[in-house]
Amino acid sequence: MDSWALLYFSMMVVIATAVQTITGFALGLILVALCTAFGVMSVIDCAAIVSLVSMMNTGLLLRRSYRDLNGHVVMAIMLGLIPTLLLGFYWLDQVGRDQVSLLRTIIGAMVLVAGMTLMLRPSPYSSLSAKPFFIGSGLVGGLFGGLFSAAGAPIAYLMYRQPLAISVIRSSLLAVFFLSTFVRAVTGGFAGHYTPDVLIKTLIAAPVMLVTTMLIEPTLPAIPDQVVRRLVFLCLMALGLYLLLAP
Repeated sequence: MDSWALLYFSMMVVIATAVQTITGFALGLILVALCTAFGVMSVIDCAAIVSLVSMMNTGLLLRRSYRDLNGHVVMAIMLGLIPTLLLGFYWLDQVGRDQVSLLRTIIGAMVLVAGMTLMLRPSPYSSLSAKPFFIGSGLVGGLFGGLFSAAGAPIAYLMYRQPLAISVIRSSLLAVFFLSTFVRAVTGGFAGHYTPDVLIKTLIAAPVMLVTTMLIEPTLPAIPDQVVRRLVFLCLMALGLYLLLAP
């Protein structure tokens, strides 16, 4: 990867991190989508980088908030997530290398769904969902976590409908994302995905993500929530349609 490609990749990390900071999810999805749309690197390499960077990010955040997480909910989600994560990873590793067009279509559809989900404002349930619902969200999220290291959207949507404190929801999501990216990173290590080139790009992405988060977080209260949602929604729609329709 030459210096211009590194610059483009760093800019993509900034964009993906900004969306993650604003919405609470989609770093992996946006980064994989951008890399795929502009041909910066393969889906396999990008997903491997996202796994390591997300694991570091969520691990650091959990150091202060792990006491708030709901262990029963986290374990139920992970019960569904791990099997399908491994299945998605296996499919990507064995078949996905030769199915670039199909992967591009799946990523584009996921970006569109994530954008539409962002504009929904569902009211919380009156009581905590039954265990099978958490397992089900883990099953769906795990498949996309294995494919693209992007398990967040279905799990976050269900969690934010629970009658729980925001701190509990946030910490529980961080725990799920930490565990899922840890499992994927270990699996990727055994599969040989962490080449020297991937590790170098990870070392570039990590500080870029950290600095971007630190710069954006203080400005969030001053930006109207609806304006932010609409802006991110339009960006996600444009990116998703480009992935689906561009030759």
